[in-house]
Amino acid sequence: MLKPTINDFISLLPTNPQVLDLGCGPEHESMRLNQAGAKVIGIDFSEKCIDIARQRCPQCKFEVNDFRFLDDIYGKFEGVFACASLVHINPEELGDVLSNIQKVLVDGGYVAIVIVEGEGINEKFSILEVEGKKLNRTFYLYTRNYLREEAEKAGLEYVREGYLDEKLKRDGWRNYLFKSGWRNEK
Repeated sequence: MLKPTINDFISLLPTNPQVLDLGCGPEHESMRLNQAGAKVIGIDFSEKCIDIARQRCPQCKFEVNDFRFLDDIYGKFEGVFACASLVHINPEELGDVLSNIQKVLVDGGYVAIVIVEGEGINEKFSILEVEGKKLNRTFYLYTRNYLREEAEKAGLEYVREGYLDEKLKRDGWRNYLFKSGWRNEK
C-alpha cells in the first residue's frame, strides 16, 4: 500500500540517495526505500524492532536511537522518511524534532511526514497489538496547518501533499512533503 508513496518521495531525490527512515520499526518501509534505490539507515528506539529489521533487511543499516534527540551522528541525508513516527511526538516536542530533522538534511533535501490529520489524541490508534499483547501508546493528531507552521519555524518549507492510497486517506492519514534549505535559497 505504501510502495507508490515511497516512489513519489524517491522521485524528488537524486539517484541512489541517502535516506533516513525515522522510526523504522521492523523495517517494512526501509526495505521498500532500498528497493526504490535508496541507501537506507533506519532508526527506532525499540531494540526488538531493530533486531528484527537487521535480520529481515541486511542491505540496510539499522540503529537503536530515540529520534527525539536526533543529531548528525549518521551524517546528512537527501531524504528523511517519517511514516507514522511523528504521531508519537507530543506537541511540546514536535518543533524540536522537526528542527533536528532539518539539521540532518542536506540543503534541498526532502522529508515525507505521514500522520493522521486532526487535533488532540486519537484513542483508536493508541492501542497496538503485538504478539497477542495490547500495547497502549499515545497517538497525536496534527492538522496540516499546525504541522506546516512548526516545520517552517524549523526551516522546512511545505512543498505539497504527497501520494497516499485512498483507503489510508479515508482513515485520516496524510502525507506531507517538506524541503530543507529554503531560507538559504532566498
